[in-house]
Amino acid sequence: MGHQRLGKLPAHRLLPEIVRFLVTGGAPTEDLVDQVTEVGQDALKLALKDPVFIEALWLLIRVPQAAASKNFPATLGDLGMAVFAPTSLSDVLVSYDRAIEKVQRSLHAGATDLGEIARRAGLAALGEAVRGTLPTLWAPTATDVRASVAALKGTEQFAALAHRFYANFVERVIHYYVDRNLHNMVGAGRVARSVHDLRAFNDSIRRHCDESALIMRAFARDWLGKNHYKDGKQISKDDVGRFSAHAVEKIRIELDIRKGTP
Repeated sequence: MGHQRLGKLPAHRLLPEIVRFLVTGGAPTEDLVDQVTEVGQDALKLALKDPVFIEALWLLIRVPQAAASKNFPATLGDLGMAVFAPTSLSDVLVSYDRAIEKVQRSLHAGATDLGEIARRAGLAALGEAVRGTLPTLWAPTATDVRASVAALKGTEQFAALAHRFYANFVERVIHYYVDRNLHNMVGAGRVARSVHDLRAFNDSIRRHCDESALIMRAFARDWLGKNHYKDGKQISKDDVGRFSAHAVEKIRIELDIRKGTP
């Protein structure tokens, strides 16, 4: 990924201080949560303008609905995915990935690293959700795979998927910088004294992202319940864009509350 396309995020200058606070107990120039808030808020606001971000979230809604339809392959084709019924979790993820990749390619020079981060966040969220419902006592069949994907179409399941997607996205934005600067952070006299310190950082950031994104789960559940199940609406990408704008605002408010801002 070319980092020059990501834009100027406050995270770049704040990351060493965030790591220092987490792994050594040092005193950062700003409160830790305040710094992580800047990272997440800035990235989420920029991502709302990225078609790949919207596509990744839209497919998390529509793929389970496709699996529950009468003609699974044809409905997947309508979504821009491969026109065949997946027989494994890998098939599901590859098809999801390729559909998003088509959007990335269509943007040409307009593609951004935030879109790439969203693609990976969506893949991770979908893979985790489907894997959690597959049988474990025998090798999953094509029928098992379809049933597991279809099981994610409910409002509670979408709420969990959306929560995981947003949390993954913010966490990956932070790691976008950390992973590029590991060689400057690890070692005697540096910010992180060992790889163990970095694991402590990873765990702390993951918890923070999970807890901050949790606030929008009820909103995601109620939004899908009203629009799709009550009103019978077929969710469009524009709908997802509006939903995400509200979800991001809820996460922003939650992050502000965490840093003590009214």
